[in-house]
Amino acid sequence: MIKEMCYKMNKSNMLYKRIMAKHLEDMNITYAQLLVLRVIKAEPGITAKEILLQMDTDKATLSGIISRLERDGYIYRERNEQDKRVRNIYISEASKDICNQVKQIESKCLSTMIDGIDDADMNQFLEVIDLLIENQIKELGEQTDE
Repeated sequence: MIKEMCYKMNKSNMLYKRIMAKHLEDMNITYAQLLVLRVIKAEPGITAKEILLQMDTDKATLSGIISRLERDGYIYRERNEQDKRVRNIYISEASKDICNQVKQIESKCLSTMIDGIDDADMNQFLEVIDLLIENQIKELGEQTDE
């Protein structure tokens, strides 16, 4: 049963990404680019290395995403005054508009996804997921960020 639950959670996640990608396509942005934009928006001036630590991706993939975001005018980089080798990353005005549009799209997608699920069931589901995550983190010997 656990295997089936993990499979179904993964399937739901994949479907959600596909739905979001479909909506984002019209905005000329990928789901991966959106995730990076969110990290940068949450932490203006973050470095690529710091983004890499927060995301489950590799250096080459992140480098490509950052390059495309910069090319398309969604982010810009500035040299760090303390360490000239480091470049701090910021979102541009154009990406602020994208982030606002995405909020509306995401809200609609999430609403559709949880249609027919009451609050009690949702809370119980979240408690179970939290326990699964906690158990896996213990197995890996890591600390939680929350």
